[in-house]
Amino acid sequence: MVSPIFESAIAGLNQASGRFERSAAEVTRLGGAYSAAQSAATVQSSPEAQGPAPVHDSESKGTLQGALVDTRIAKYQFIANLRVLRTGEEMAGELSKLGRK
Repeated sequence: MVSPIFESAIAGLNQASGRFERSAAEVTRLGGAYSAAQSAATVQSSPEAQGPAPVHDSESKGTLQGALVDTRIAKYQFIANLRVLRTGEEMAGELSKLGRK
């Protein structure tokens, strides 16, 4: 009964960790990018660059602000799954006490 709770929490922790890694990489990439004003004279747009944008976790579609929001979401997702683990541990303890009676 308790095992699915732990499995779900671990899967959620892994998902939050992956989301955080992706959004942190995006923050790094976008935070180090030149502004349009700095690079306007040398920018050339290829047909591939004009195609559809890659899928991002955030609703902000690849902006620095969206990536920062995604890191915050990952943080709270991680915290929530840690609390699920804690609750599962408490439930397992209570079940073992009931089994001894």
